[in-house]
Amino acid sequence: MSWIIGALLVLVGAIIGFFLARFWLSSGSSGELENQVEQSQKQLANYQREVAEHFATANALVEQLTETQAKLQSYLNQSAELLQQNGIQNDLPFFSEDTMRQLRVANSVNKDYRSGQKDNDSEQAPRDYTDQRSGLFEQTKQEQKEQENK
Repeated sequence: MSWIIGALLVLVGAIIGFFLARFWLSSGSSGELENQVEQSQKQLANYQREVAEHFATANALVEQLTETQAKLQSYLNQSAELLQQNGIQNDLPFFSEDTMRQLRVANSVNKDYRSGQKDNDSEQAPRDYTDQRSGLFEQTKQEQKEQENK
């Protein structure tokens, strides 16, 4: 009989321990769980707010881009109309009239110079050459005579 009493005491102790552990652990862990739930809700709210701000910014940029594109299209249409109205001038000079006149005069002077030049000029030595030698290659009169005699 003593073993029945011992078994009943173990069973009663297990039941009481089970309920005490459940009450004691649930009170501590529920506080942590509540904190985690609150943090998760705050993070979710922050994330939703950031996403909403991002979409608002993207929407504003798209509207701005659309306005800019419309302005550019309008400008291109106006430019095309102006070109069609005025016609394209194919004979636009690259230089002004004064510059063209100076180029013609310079060209005619250059032609006159070329045509007036004689072939004798090509036979003459350039002005920077001289008949006299100087420096290391200069020979004295005695050395010249000795070379001529050989």
